[in-house]
Amino acid sequence: MQKNAITLTPGGGPTLTFMGMKIAYKVCGADTDGAWALLESVLPPHFTGLPLHWHEQTHQGFYVLEGRVTFQLGAQIFIADPGAFVDVPTDVLHTFFNQQEQPARLLEIITPGGLEDSLKELVALAQSEPTLLLKPHKLLELYKRHDTFLHEDVIHDRE
Repeated sequence: MQKNAITLTPGGGPTLTFMGMKIAYKVCGADTDGAWALLESVLPPHFTGLPLHWHEQTHQGFYVLEGRVTFQLGAQIFIADPGAFVDVPTDVLHTFFNQQEQPARLLEIITPGGLEDSLKELVALAQSEPTLLLKPHKLLELYKRHDTFLHEDVIHDRE
């Protein structure tokens, strides 16, 4: 079976915006037979990040290209400047955010691929249901389908 190489010019790849974060899909799991995915994200100033969460199957790596990104990894806080790399294995509670006045830009590699689809589904769901954040059970169902589990304190705060 013939495989096609993927080439993208700077700024290439489909994009979406979520919580002010611009995400460019460089390579999706569908492009790699589910092996991995690569996203490029631009975090706006004062981006608060996703809720504290972990993954049972998904391993993530983050490489900071521009700006300064704060990562929470369990109880550890790590400030990542350009050139810094953060590896987040399965079962590690984590989130990331931008506390700075300037945008930050980072690459995220996801293995196996597939987690990147959760953002597409979340954006589509939020557009179809403006009151989505008032329905935490729907969010939890979506997260669980995509190997994302919220820290119990986050769940209790949303109930």
